[in-house]
Amino acid sequence: MEERFSPTQQQERKYRAELVKWGIELEKAFKVARILALNIPNENLSSSNKALVEEVCQEWFEKRKQWEHFKQVMAQHGASPDEVTLENYQKAIRPKENEASTPTID
Repeated sequence: MEERFSPTQQQERKYRAELVKWGIELEKAFKVARILALNIPNENLSSSNKALVEEVCQEWFEKRKQWEHFKQVMAQHGASPDEVTLENYQKAIRPKENEASTPTID
């Protein structure tokens, strides 16, 4: 049986996929995608939801901006478009699990 989603549900899924794709924490992505899909005006949001939307959208924007800059730098250095993929970029910027769990001494 084919599932049918309302336009709002479809929009929510698109927002959520976009946010998760750029590394937004899953719980935050779900909440913000719902708010954006419902097209709730800022004045109707609680202060905590308004802050969450602003935080997540800013994080998304910064990650997109860094990606665009990375592509430009790589192109200037002769990298082919096949070498510059979002997946490879995200792997490169993701902290290594071992480094993240290793305590540092100051």
